[in-house]
Amino acid sequence: MLPSRRPFLADEELGKKDDDHRVRPGRTQQWRPKQWKPPRPRRLLLGLVALYLLYLFFKNMPTDLAPAPERFNPAFAQARQAALQLQQQQLQSPPLAHTPQGPPDRDESDTESTDELYYDGKINFYSLAQSLHRFQGQSSRYHVVIFAAASLKSVSDLLPLACQMANRKFNEVHFVLMGREDVSIEGIQRVNGLDDASCPVNWHDARPDYAQWSTDSRMERAVVAGLGYVRAYLHPRVILTQGESWEDPFLSRGVRSEAHEMGISHVALPNAARDLMWMSTLDSSALQAWNNVQVEFLIHAPSESSGSLIRLIRTLQNADYLGGTPSLTIELPPRVDPELLRFLRSMEWSSHASGKVTLRRRIQPHDMDSTEASLKTVEAFYPRDPTLSHVLVLSPQTELAPSFYHYLMYTMLRYKHSNRAKQLSTKLIGISLELPSSRLTDNEPLIPPELDGNQMSSLRDGQPLPLFLWQAPNSNAALYFGDKWAEFHEFLSNRFAVQEGADQAPPQDKLISKKYPAVMEYMLEFIRGTGYYMVYPSFPAKGTFTLATVHNELYQLPEEFVEDSSPDSPEPSPEAIDNPSKPLTPDSVEGLGVVEKPLSRASTVMPLLERFSLNLPRIDYLPLLSYSGEQLSGSTYARGLEDYWNWFRTRYGGCSESSSSQTVSSGLFCLDG
Repeated sequence: MLPSRRPFLADEELGKKDDDHRVRPGRTQQWRPKQWKPPRPRRLLLGLVALYLLYLFFKNMPTDLAPAPERFNPAFAQARQAALQLQQQQLQSPPLAHTPQGPPDRDESDTESTDELYYDGKINFYSLAQSLHRFQGQSSRYHVVIFAAASLKSVSDLLPLACQMANRKFNEVHFVLMGREDVSIEGIQRVNGLDDASCPVNWHDARPDYAQWSTDSRMERAVVAGLGYVRAYLHPRVILTQGESWEDPFLSRGVRSEAHEMGISHVALPNAARDLMWMSTLDSSALQAWNNVQVEFLIHAPSESSGSLIRLIRTLQNADYLGGTPSLTIELPPRVDPELLRFLRSMEWSSHASGKVTLRRRIQPHDMDSTEASLKTVEAFYPRDPTLSHVLVLSPQTELAPSFYHYLMYTMLRYKHSNRAKQLSTKLIGISLELPSSRLTDNEPLIPPELDGNQMSSLRDGQPLPLFLWQAPNSNAALYFGDKWAEFHEFLSNRFAVQEGADQAPPQDKLISKKYPAVMEYMLEFIRGTGYYMVYPSFPAKGTFTLATVHNELYQLPEEFVEDSSPDSPEPSPEAIDNPSKPLTPDSVEGLGVVEKPLSRASTVMPLLERFSLNLPRIDYLPLLSYSGEQLSGSTYARGLEDYWNWFRTRYGGCSESSSSQTVSSGLFCLDG
């Protein structure tokens, strides 16, 4: 486009005309091409070096480098390697119709041997790839439980438990066959009367080739290799097998070593599965805690008495502890009955390393007061792992059923260690084995509340197990969770620290009867101040099953309350007998005032659970009683917690009345510094 010839406007007063602004045609600048210059030698040399380096990179580029996700996460690499091995094995292996038939050839050096288990060659799984292939790439599954079995006896025993667990849909259940018997999965289902509809279990055939003729060492290697494939595809959290008395030794050794190597929980059933059908209601989180839960029994022996304590210890010896034995701690007074010492010297407690007996004998001869007795009780136990270590407090007057530990494990795993319990059971302090016959505060009869039928309608397999929640401690037979016991340690420490620092400490309000140890009063303060509660069984009131009973004979008042008790009434003199022909009837000793109930003699808890629903009711569906025995609603419970919290902080917590406006989560004590 040619430049415009329109003159520019100019100011004539500046003395400048517009002649200079006009474009002159003769002076138009012409374009000249730029002359080409050769590149500089240094740039040319750098370009040649860059091309040479690029050539070396492509020539020596690594071809066996794994993808980036596998390099940063070894689990991906293991899964990919297992998948490639299975695919390669499936391509190289003959079809199922042409799997090796008949015994393999013997080695030339072993031709004269008559041993039927002689083959020790390479391991091939011809059927495992087909079942695992369906789960390839599904790494987001969480509640996967594996049942592994080798002997047909173990398979038949485990199948009802596996089927019931699969039907409840708490877990994704897989059954892995790893034995020698040449029986198809369809044949096992047919013999046991099962089908895919009634037993929705995922089956896997992890039996190697030539299993019937394989040595134990080869079968053990096959178990380890098969579980490696199972882990790569299914990512299980728990492996369930039968005990060593039921299973082939190679499976027990292989599963135990591989589970330890993979970091997966291995639960070997100590009894027949029919006696442990309640395990079908446990999710994988609860099953993972099976081997890790630790329970310690804590007993305070009475002075100069032995009969009641010996009776209790014998019931503990007769109980079934599901393959393990808890530890036993006995607190002895200064004055011990010699018969008790002789019994303890010859007592046989446990052959397991985990179960030990600890005796602690007090030296000081004087009787303890309430504070000393409470501190001694609480200091007798501290959890090594608050989430897994728990304490069972027992009174010498108690007698336990042989199946009490089954019930304890069942309720503890469900209400403390299951995945749902971690959300709903934060206020649960423990589990009581005893149903008290009277309330702790006024000795009036305790009437257990009934379950709400509308809330329990979701349980379709029978009437739910009668349980209820109570904001009251128990010292006869109760399990306290380790984390709550550790909190109680801190509570007492702060309670006595404030009491010692006060100029004039207020006296403690006595609500619980002096028939019970003094520590129960502090435990009640702790429960009311934190809003905790304990689960109690109400089925003993129906006369069906009793796990713990308390005897009145040989009862002694707690040592800290002996001086407060009234002196014994004098015996009637012979002169007071008006009619010698009538029998003498002494006044009944009040004792504990409990109603003794006959104990169940069953070795398992299944007879109880079969009368009710095998599945425990949810913790938030259970009725709740206050410490005085009144049934609470949700709003009444929250209002009572806030009122007591404010009252306790002002009276015992060292707080001023102006601090009562704070929230309950701020703590019960106001400590300086």
